[in-house]
Amino acid sequence: MISFLREVVRQHYLILFIAIFSAIFWPQIKEQYYGYIIGETGASVNVEKTEPAPVPKTRLFTKDELAKYNGEKNSLGLYLSIMGTVYDVQKGVKHYGEGGSYHFFAGRDASVSFVSGDFENITDTIDDVLSLEAREILSLKQWKEFYDKDYILKGRLIGRFYDENGHETEYYRKVEKQVEIAIEDKRKEEMKKQDFPPCNIEWSADTGTKVWCTTQSGGVDRHWTGFPRRYFQPGEASPRCACVHESKLDNPNLKEYDDCDASSRTCFYEPDN
Repeated sequence: MISFLREVVRQHYLILFIAIFSAIFWPQIKEQYYGYIIGETGASVNVEKTEPAPVPKTRLFTKDELAKYNGEKNSLGLYLSIMGTVYDVQKGVKHYGEGGSYHFFAGRDASVSFVSGDFENITDTIDDVLSLEAREILSLKQWKEFYDKDYILKGRLIGRFYDENGHETEYYRKVEKQVEIAIEDKRKEEMKKQDFPPCNIEWSADTGTKVWCTTQSGGVDRHWTGFPRRYFQPGEASPRCACVHESKLDNPNLKEYDDCDASSRTCFYEPDN
């Protein structure tokens, strides 16, 4: 009998291995199949499969519909739009309600006015933000981020930024491109400040304008002080005072201040200098 079993094992060891494996690990396989896993302690932990939460439908406003939310008598509420996104600003009623300093924005998208400061003229281009410079559009985007944080999002305005289905328009994408350009310009400007930090500056009637350099002037911490120079930055109409490291004093965009020693850390000049 024993020799018979040995022969079976020898000839059918694979089948026996599978049987032993199944006997040992079948409970785990079974539990995994039904959505369970075995924790390190041996306790069963239920793994529930959840469906992703449905995306809430975004309400779409026409300009006429949004105008009904201007906070005035018999209005439906107090809303405004910036860059095509509509917010409930009721909690800021003292600013946006009738008589408030920002009531101009209520019931409409007056995005351009956030930058221009024109709170009187209502035109068809009052939301045409591509009429602004890239850096101004970036500033406007930062305004929008303020509303994202502090006020309740109510929907989207059909028009320049979103179509009748609430999808981003080509105009919207052009605006986002300008934001990207402004961010890159800002990054480059910060790099220039590292190379040519702004000077400290003050004015008095007795001495005129004083500029001087320290290791923290221009808000740029560094281990060197630098020498004040007029920096004619490419693309800018007027020069600014920059603190220049001695290794960069030969830059062709730099000019010494009149009547100021080249090795001085402080210079005085008249405004027309």
